[in-house]
Amino acid sequence: MAVGVVGVMIYFLSPTVIKHRSQVTKTASIITARLALHSMVDYTLFGIRQRWCFSESWMQESCGSSTPPKAIEILSHPRSVERLLMKQESVDFLRAIGIANPEKVPLKDGINQTINISNFSTMHPVYKIVADLKGYTVEFIQIKITRDVRAAIPEYGREVYLKVVVSLLNSQKKIIEVGSSKLETTSFVGVYPREVGSFALLVAGDLRLDKESASDLGVGGAYFKQHGSRAQTIKYPGLTFESPVFVNGAIHLPKAPDLAVDIAEGDTVYTPVTFKDKVILGYGPIKRENVEFRPRSAGNEVDQFWSNIRQFGGFQKGVEVDGERDLGLDYLSGYASGAGNPSANLMALCKRHEDRKYNLNTTANSQLTGALLSKSGGKYNYRLALTDGNLFNPQTKEVDRPSVKNFFSRDLLKDWGLTSRATPVSKFTMRFGNLEVEGEVPLDGTVTLEPKIDLRPLERSIERQLSAAEGGLDDARRDLNQAARAVERARRDVNDAEDELESARRRVPADPGRVNQARNALANAQNDLRNAEANKNRLEQQVENAEKRVSSLRGDLSEVRANMGIQPKINITMKNPVKAGDNPENTNASFKDLEIKFENGHALVNSNGERVPVSFEFEAFDVAYYKGYSMRPWSNNNRGALVFNPDGGGFDVSQTLLDSRGQSKGGLPDGEDPYVNLDLACKTLGTNTSAFAGTDWSKSFAPNSKHSWSFTNKYEDRKDLIFNAGNAYAPQGGAGTAVFHVVSMAKSCIIEPDANLVSGFLNCEKLVIKSRSSELRIIGSIIVSQGIEVDEQAYKHGIRWSTIYHPMATFELRRAGILKGLNAQDCTTINRYPVWHPYPSMRDVSNLYKCNSLSLRAKADPFRWTAVDPDCGLINNSNSTMCKNRLMRFYVLEVSRESGI
Repeated sequence: MAVGVVGVMIYFLSPTVIKHRSQVTKTASIITARLALHSMVDYTLFGIRQRWCFSESWMQESCGSSTPPKAIEILSHPRSVERLLMKQESVDFLRAIGIANPEKVPLKDGINQTINISNFSTMHPVYKIVADLKGYTVEFIQIKITRDVRAAIPEYGREVYLKVVVSLLNSQKKIIEVGSSKLETTSFVGVYPREVGSFALLVAGDLRLDKESASDLGVGGAYFKQHGSRAQTIKYPGLTFESPVFVNGAIHLPKAPDLAVDIAEGDTVYTPVTFKDKVILGYGPIKRENVEFRPRSAGNEVDQFWSNIRQFGGFQKGVEVDGERDLGLDYLSGYASGAGNPSANLMALCKRHEDRKYNLNTTANSQLTGALLSKSGGKYNYRLALTDGNLFNPQTKEVDRPSVKNFFSRDLLKDWGLTSRATPVSKFTMRFGNLEVEGEVPLDGTVTLEPKIDLRPLERSIERQLSAAEGGLDDARRDLNQAARAVERARRDVNDAEDELESARRRVPADPGRVNQARNALANAQNDLRNAEANKNRLEQQVENAEKRVSSLRGDLSEVRANMGIQPKINITMKNPVKAGDNPENTNASFKDLEIKFENGHALVNSNGERVPVSFEFEAFDVAYYKGYSMRPWSNNNRGALVFNPDGGGFDVSQTLLDSRGQSKGGLPDGEDPYVNLDLACKTLGTNTSAFAGTDWSKSFAPNSKHSWSFTNKYEDRKDLIFNAGNAYAPQGGAGTAVFHVVSMAKSCIIEPDANLVSGFLNCEKLVIKSRSSELRIIGSIIVSQGIEVDEQAYKHGIRWSTIYHPMATFELRRAGILKGLNAQDCTTINRYPVWHPYPSMRDVSNLYKCNSLSLRAKADPFRWTAVDPDCGLINNSNSTMCKNRLMRFYVLEVSRESGI
């Protein structure tokens, strides 16, 4: 009865279950499509912020064939963001420098690109999202970027408003619709030049929040002191940045305790610095304990946001990364020096490098090769390489654990180990006798294999052989004793026969017959003696052989028993090639260093105790691999083998990688340096090289940054800048001595205890904030190239730091008397007129300008550049200073985003 009821229920519920499953599948498809749309929008906005020239596959590509691209190449690229952002003043400048028909340069119709998703390589930044669309009806992604010219959007300066539309298309290139909704997302953004003066602080190197002193900061580095107790330090205001901060290198966060300590709000170290606005990094990442930062947990309440980090005040508005260093800061700090012509070979490598990363066809014939570098004891070091500029591509997944290929041989692997479970860089197969193990090798990690060597059957076999040999030796010795006695008897018989013959000869009268009989008896006795001695000699040799056999078996048994507790281990390590003492980032992704180390290699024997060869096959993960699987239908080119043949106590090894037939695959590729990071070298090449002299955009003024930034005084004339009560003091009641300082080159900028309002545009080698008994307010932008020192008491009484653009800055600067109207009139006493007044007087307009913080920019034009990397500089060491009038960096602020799903 019960079975029948259940059957009826299942029958009637089946359509419901099927419908529910269909709905779940449909929902999953919509979520995947939504993720793809929004990811593509975010990725496109990043490219806009970085002023990319987009490739047809929507990657960053070189804007021209020159290195770096000439202005004319950038201005003719069909998908150049700079053309899209160009305004009339840039068109006028292009006309002035001789560009023909500059009015045709701006992309008035925008950028429109349709991409077949099957063409995405695994190294494309959005591949992980787009790959999930391949199972649906999506065939193409369309991206449109146009100027937003709606009349409701006013433009006052160099800003530009854009409309970005991303659509998912079917095989007929029609927008896919789900119900009444289109699979399309639209983003409206404002793009604003990111001026140097929009940062409160610019640090030329790394910013350390994990240091208690100024030791080991690196060139251009700065630090804010880490304190031992959060509970004690958080009582005080500390240092607060109310405006964006730029760090050219990495930011090192304070060391975090165990997660349980933070959850329980236990005491921990603390650096009293809070970043209330955005933090922007040049090239370096966020680090903790000298490794790239990763949350300790997935979504725990103390690990959700940058603001949750309890070891400092947090990044309240997040972090952005430019992806490359500001070369102007590098030359100011001494991190970079000199200039020269680029290597033609490097130029070719850079062009090839970009092609190899994103176009699978260019690496179709690439081979995995390798060569022996050194061997010592049981350690063998090889260098592996992918030819044709192909790249090792560490996979973003867990390393597959080693496994025995043949089910019936699984007991032959006693144990295995992995020092890292992240970023596998190669597959491997190890063969030893009947044991075949497959697995993956992590980058900067070690795989340990421990084959099971069971000598007990061999021990029992030798014991049986020894027992039989010892029995045989006893029998041989017994037979030898009997033979010795037989020889003695034969000798006595010979003596007796000789005596009998002598007696017969002396007999009188002579008896010839008796003599002959005695002579025959002697001959027979002598023959018996010879036979007995021969038998004894044969048995002596037999005993000697038996003794040797027993001795040999006893030695074998002792050796087996001595090795009974010894297990061999094989360690496989793969890492980046790096010169000793060099920056670990200086490594070529086409190369990897392989180390194979044998522990107790002599114990790698078969069941008969005989040493047998050990072989390895490696399959490198290159640009065609995603999560361990190749997008190509074959991968034999990416494979290579090594064979280790027993030789004495060690191995006779392969000098190079071998193919499947055992033939050498050749040595390492010529003309490539394993210690050159092409990503870094090509960025430097693209920025530091010059196609021709003049004001073309390909010209870099970075090597002359110290000259370009000497706009108030010469670099050689720089000196300490002191802020005290005489030039940086503002009482609570109103105006004081504070003035707006513009100093382009200073040694140390020293803020004395009696200064409480420091304002200005400053370029300081070092910033020193001395002990104080009251709060310090800083309004302005300070470039620091050689470090920061902040006294303990300054943290306790508080430091508030913002740019002149902060909402409260204008009010505070007016109150302090730094901003004044005509004839030094107090801005707070000036009658305000409506900003919409149709006919304001010249006086009113002048007062409006002078009482606004924007007026301070006129004193320091370089702080309006969009990078410390100069926009103006010397041409060919002449006295002629020229400008490029090029916007390098942007803020991209999203106004709204609309989506059909």
